[in-house]
Amino acid sequence: MNQITQPPLTGANLVAGTERRASGAVTYTGFDPRTGTAGSVAFHEATAADVHDAATAAAAALASTHAWPVARTVELLTAVADRLEDRAGAIVPVAELETGLDAGRLTGELARTVAQLRMFAAFVASGDHLEAVIDPPDATRVPPRTDLRRMMVALGPVAVFGASNFPLAFGVAGGDTAAALAAGCPVVAKAHPAHPSTSELCARAIVDAVAAAGFPAGWFSLLHGTGGEVGGLLVEAPAIAAVGFTGSLRAGRALHDLAAARPRPIPVYAEMGSVNPLLVTQAALRERGDAIADGLAASLQMGAGQFCTSPGLLLVPTGEDGDAFVDRLAQTLRDGPAGCLLTVGIRDALVRQLEQTRSLPGVDVLVEGGEAGVAPGAFLTATLLTAPAAAVVATPDLVEEHFGPASLVVRYGADEERDAVLNAIEGALTFTLHAGAQEGAELAPLQWRMADRVGRILWNGYPTGVAVTPAMHHGGPYPATTSSLHTSVGTAAIRRFQRPVAFQDAPQEALPPALRDGNPLGIRRLEDGVWTGGRTPKA
Repeated sequence: MNQITQPPLTGANLVAGTERRASGAVTYTGFDPRTGTAGSVAFHEATAADVHDAATAAAAALASTHAWPVARTVELLTAVADRLEDRAGAIVPVAELETGLDAGRLTGELARTVAQLRMFAAFVASGDHLEAVIDPPDATRVPPRTDLRRMMVALGPVAVFGASNFPLAFGVAGGDTAAALAAGCPVVAKAHPAHPSTSELCARAIVDAVAAAGFPAGWFSLLHGTGGEVGGLLVEAPAIAAVGFTGSLRAGRALHDLAAARPRPIPVYAEMGSVNPLLVTQAALRERGDAIADGLAASLQMGAGQFCTSPGLLLVPTGEDGDAFVDRLAQTLRDGPAGCLLTVGIRDALVRQLEQTRSLPGVDVLVEGGEAGVAPGAFLTATLLTAPAAAVVATPDLVEEHFGPASLVVRYGADEERDAVLNAIEGALTFTLHAGAQEGAELAPLQWRMADRVGRILWNGYPTGVAVTPAMHHGGPYPATTSSLHTSVGTAAIRRFQRPVAFQDAPQEALPPALRDGNPLGIRRLEDGVWTGGRTPKA
């Protein structure tokens, strides 16, 4: 992997502008999941001192920049985006070697990463993220109202854990980092051990941008580690104020519990897994059953099923139309290519889980997937299982996520049977409805019942693919995430790393510019109940 030397790969932890390779520290390499070939760069696990120093430097950096204007944050976000874009020729080939994802997918993912940084830059430039509110004094009120002014401020240093399945868009320079930087928070990033070289290249782009924008070196650090020790130390570091995580339920819950047990608990915004139920109605089958089956097969196989929004539970009506639909879906999956999973460990975990699932009462195999014989790579073909509604309702394991190319078909007859299955599903990221052209009003009550369980409801589409826009909500009730109040995609993701502060009767010279009389920043503010400045929102 080290044939790409611009910028260089050293395997060091990047701590507040310094490179650290502790003597005697554990080292490891990345692997090409297609061949099992180890990378040539040895990465040094961070020590307790590295973690402490990175977190402490982040806190010191924030303390020295409280009075900086938001224009400096815009400059930083833009500088990161520019450097990532400029280094695409180095980043994409390395990411391809470490993840098995093809260059086209990774090029698009890097473009998304750059776009979300620029989206946040534009959002911060508008000042809308500050949510400035001014209630001037009013002596005529009973009781009299004093002068109150409120805005959002940076929460504090954020620990970001890079995800395995999106090494760029949810990696060390991905959405959590972009949102934290946009909020005005320093970041200490934990590289995912499956793609350490990719993580270092992206981290170096951020480090260079931090220096170019004139921010303190402690504004960003990168730490390496293969097990849970480094991550645990990072979550427990007193200077860390919040955590962003994308990964498994087991790991996410462990971090959440560590954070809750601190003397000063902090929030962990963890996205951890989702079964993403998809419902097809009889009317939809009659109108376009073949097209739905083909689109669903493509969604299930996208990224070898390694999307957090992959449809893992499919509710299909009983009867001849449903039989034809399932047959077509199954045949398309049998004819589909083997997918390369991100790591051998992910593949082996899915194989073990599928063995357990097949053994559960009522489960039958429609498509027998498995290892594809492309040794020693981490390849699997798709698996399609089926189980009756009653078995699903009685067996919680059947409504758990199978991370990879696998899904479960559940046939339903009456609405009561359909609803019983949906009621057995815990919190999820998405719920998809494929309905007939005239079924919108009829199914609206079902939509609202499912809104209690999911963060995004789709009609006549597929959940894979998450648009990076202000209207997107990527989250859901536990166990999909640890906080259903927030999204990890879109401009609202910034709210995870902010907190409100009110100023009462403060002198003008002590107020932040966003709250001063005359609106010197020209931003949108709510003044005495009336929107002023900036872009006035529509009623």
